[in-house]
Amino acid sequence: MPDKPDYYDVLGVPRDADAAAVKKAFRKLAREHHPDVNPGDPQAAERFKQLGEAYAVLGDAEKRSYYDRYGHAPENGLGAGDFNADMFGDLAGVFQSFFNFGGMGGFGQQPQRRGPRPGDSLVLGIQISLEEVVSGVEQEISYRRQTTCPECFGVGAAEGSSPERCTVCEGHGQVRQQRRTIFGLTTVVTACPECAGEGQVIRRPCPRCQGQGRIQDAIERTVKIPPGVEDGMRVKVPGGGDAGVQGGPDGDLYLQVRIRPHSVFAREGMDIHCEQRITFAQAALGDTITVPGLVEDQKLVIPAGTQTGTTFRIGAAGLPSARSNYGRGDQYVTVTVVTPTNLTADQKELLFRFAHACGEQDLEPEEKGFFERLLDALKRK
Repeated sequence: MPDKPDYYDVLGVPRDADAAAVKKAFRKLAREHHPDVNPGDPQAAERFKQLGEAYAVLGDAEKRSYYDRYGHAPENGLGAGDFNADMFGDLAGVFQSFFNFGGMGGFGQQPQRRGPRPGDSLVLGIQISLEEVVSGVEQEISYRRQTTCPECFGVGAAEGSSPERCTVCEGHGQVRQQRRTIFGLTTVVTACPECAGEGQVIRRPCPRCQGQGRIQDAIERTVKIPPGVEDGMRVKVPGGGDAGVQGGPDGDLYLQVRIRPHSVFAREGMDIHCEQRITFAQAALGDTITVPGLVEDQKLVIPAGTQTGTTFRIGAAGLPSARSNYGRGDQYVTVTVVTPTNLTADQKELLFRFAHACGEQDLEPEEKGFFERLLDALKRK
C-alpha cells in the first residue's frame, strides 16, 4: 500500500501555519482542482478528495495535534476510515458556501427551483371480446383526470392577481441553512419552506382550483384498440393523462387490455382452438362440415376413417399480430365422435350387422375399434 502524502504538503502550507492560513490554502487549491472546473481531467476528483482529507485533519485543532505527533500511524485514529462518506457529505456544504459551486462533481447536489413539470400518467382497465381482437375496435371510455383550471389557466392565482416572488428565498426556490460540522459552521442549501421550492407564492388563490392550477374532471373519449392485442397488453394514449404543471406536458393514458373469455375458442398466441362434435357416420364415411369461426363460419373436410381426438388446421383463420404484419394465425379444430343414444331396434340391428361385416368381433380387447366399442355400449343398453 503506497504511503499517504503529508497533509501539509498537500495543502502547501508550513507546519507552523495558523488556522486562517490552512483554510485559505485549502480554499484556493480546492477551487483549482474541483472536478466541475476540470471536466476533462480524470484525476481531478482524486486530488479534490485528497485536499478534503487533508483539510479534515489540519482544519481541526484536535486532529491536527494528533497528526503532528503520530502522522499517519493507524493507531492515531486518522486513517482512511476516519475520513469517510459522511465527511464528503459535509464537504458538499463547505464547498457550496466557499465557492457557490452547484455540487462536488458527483459528491453532492443542491435542490433546484421547480418549473414546468409533466403530468402523471394514468392506467385504465378495458375489456374487449376475442372477435374485436381480429379487426380492432373503437370504444367509449370514461375516467377522471387532472385538467388545467379553466378559470386561471393553470396559473393558480385569482383573477386580477398573479403569483408573487417569494420574499424568503428571493425567487430562487432555495434557502441556505447553517449547520455545525467538523469544519465548524457550514452552509447547506435546502428547498424554501415558504414557497416549497417554487420560487413564488400565491397570495390570492384561484377559487376554482384553490391555487393548484388544476382541477379533477370527468372525461369521456373514444379510444382505438389496434388489432391483435393480447391479454394484459397496454395501449398508450398520448396526452391522455393528468395535465402538466406550470405549462409542462400532459401525461399519458395507458389502457390495460383484458380479453373476455370466449364460449367457443381458446387463444394461444395468434392461434385459436375449438372442439367440434361429429357423428360416427361422418367419421367413418367422411364429410364436409361447417365449423364456427371468429369472423365467419369455416368449411372443414373430414376424411373417411377420422378418429375422435383428431385435430385439423384451418390456415389464416386465427388472430393477427399486434407487433408485426405477419398476417393471421391459424384455427385448430379437434373433433369428437359422438356415440348415438336412444337407437331404435332397426338401427341397432343395422349397427350389429355392420359391425359383424367389419369383423370387429374378432379383435383382441386391447385392439378394439370404434365400432366394437359402440357395440359394447349398445349391448349394455
